[in-house]
Amino acid sequence: KSFTAADRLVTSSMVEPSFATAADRAAQDPFNPFPAPENCNMAQIIFLTGMYGYVLFQASNLISDGSELLLLVPAAAPVVGSVVLPILGAVPDGMMVLFSGLGPDAQNQVSVGVGALAGSTVMLLTLPWFLAILAGRVSLKDGKPTYQRPAGADPTTWDKLDPPGNLSLIHTGIGYGPEIVQNAWTMLYTMLGYVIIQGSAFAVDKMPKPVDLNAVQEHNVLKHEARYENSFALCGLFVCIGFFMWYLWKMWKESQGSGAVSDAIAESTIQAMREGTLTLRGAMASFRDAQWSSMCKKGDLNEVLLSKESMDEVRRMCKVLAPFFAHYDLNGDNAIDFEEFRMIFKDVGENLSRDAQNAMFKAADTNRSGDISFEEFVACLMSFALDPNTNLQETKKPKYATNPNTYLKNEEGEEEEEEEDVPEDLADLEPEEQQKRIKIRAAYQMALGTLLVLIFSDPMVDLLSELGVRLDVSAFYISFVLAPLASNASELVAAYNYAKKRTCKSITTSLSTLEGAAIMNNTFCLAIFLALVYFQNLAWEFSAETIAIILIQVMIALSCVFRRVHRLLDAFFILSLYPLCLATVYVLENYVGWD
Repeated sequence: KSFTAADRLVTSSMVEPSFATAADRAAQDPFNPFPAPENCNMAQIIFLTGMYGYVLFQASNLISDGSELLLLVPAAAPVVGSVVLPILGAVPDGMMVLFSGLGPDAQNQVSVGVGALAGSTVMLLTLPWFLAILAGRVSLKDGKPTYQRPAGADPTTWDKLDPPGNLSLIHTGIGYGPEIVQNAWTMLYTMLGYVIIQGSAFAVDKMPKPVDLNAVQEHNVLKHEARYENSFALCGLFVCIGFFMWYLWKMWKESQGSGAVSDAIAESTIQAMREGTLTLRGAMASFRDAQWSSMCKKGDLNEVLLSKESMDEVRRMCKVLAPFFAHYDLNGDNAIDFEEFRMIFKDVGENLSRDAQNAMFKAADTNRSGDISFEEFVACLMSFALDPNTNLQETKKPKYATNPNTYLKNEEGEEEEEEEDVPEDLADLEPEEQQKRIKIRAAYQMALGTLLVLIFSDPMVDLLSELGVRLDVSAFYISFVLAPLASNASELVAAYNYAKKRTCKSITTSLSTLEGAAIMNNTFCLAIFLALVYFQNLAWEFSAETIAIILIQVMIALSCVFRRVHRLLDAFFILSLYPLCLATVYVLENYVGWD
């Protein structure tokens, strides 16, 4: 059907104002590369949400990877593991919360930040927890996990999960160390900020919320609530900051001993050695420099070696070297021979000549038994690291690797392929250069990841808010589901990778990571939220969401405090808490009448 001139006139009068509005907004902010969500159609909003989410996902991984690289720098590892890693892990969620409360419509748009915070906490304590139990489960005998091989069991046939792949809900599960119980109590303590602000909201709010208010009356009610809650928000802010500083101090103390942080540092070093990113000498370079500097000042080697710093480093290296030793000590008699000693050197990225390795082995084998124990093995390698006059010649890797096809008979007369370059990464560098490259790469990854989070968090908040408007669904539910997928994916993967090693220590590290992330949400992220409430004079309209956050943490904490074993059946119960929390919010808002 063709339009008449009158039709075109009516149509243009209807369309032009929206285009004019969009053009005016673009002219007011000519350097903003992000399109305004209100000017996008539904397909564009979904596409941009996926694209921004992917960028935030990659940014989160960059921050995580860069932080873990710094764990390979012994001098920085305690600070990174105890302070930097927890803070940077909470940055994506924190920025989502921050930008949701900075716009002109902060009171409404901050629901995106609430959704991100609640979704992050609930998701971290359910889905990754379930995956950790699923991946790390072992057989339960008399209610206890079988992490240790029973005496007399055949090491070639015995398996922690018997039969392999067993999915029994009752007879498979995990056990964990006392750190999980301690972190559970910490998680409960750090919820005090929620209790303070929610207590004030209960005192001033009228429940259920009246539904017959006009816009002016609703605005006045919000202003009254905001004035009442303002001082409580400031009090909660100081409480969150206090708990945040206390938790970082607690993590620092753990990094100096044998807690989960020091275990994570050792695990990162082991993984880097196995992947060829770090050599043994690279891992011990700073220790060698520090000890010789101390000895030059004190002049007494015994005093240096028996100092607290030296003993802590020896304990750290024992944790790093133990898995390599255990790999070849198949019968568990605490002894390896010379050929196994050589294989360990290959595994830790060292290329010493056979003569040099033989000299080291003989020096360690003090009783001339032909075997060395783990204690002799560690002493041998620590001596190797400490002695600057050690005349151990390193065998150089060839620049080119022989092409394996040269061993196959060339029957068709094809032209022989040229030898390929051997990939050279950090493992081929000198220890000092290794450490330098690690620091540069880590700084680059963390800086780029943080920059991407700062750039894309604000437009992501706008998109999620607009998506809620288009779907006629609260932006809280949208961000509750979508935001954690972008900001917390690295914690999910890390928890799974730790757990699948199926040791009590790895399970403890895995679950500690998840509890630590929840604690950071209770302190770092909630502190940002309460600062917005105080400085932006916002009303705390999130009673249902707060109850959901408290509910999930209380249930997980109690399950850790009163049970030291989680069965696979418990894992499915924990997974069910995710939709349960979402349903709790929905019921409290739509049927009970809470805000």
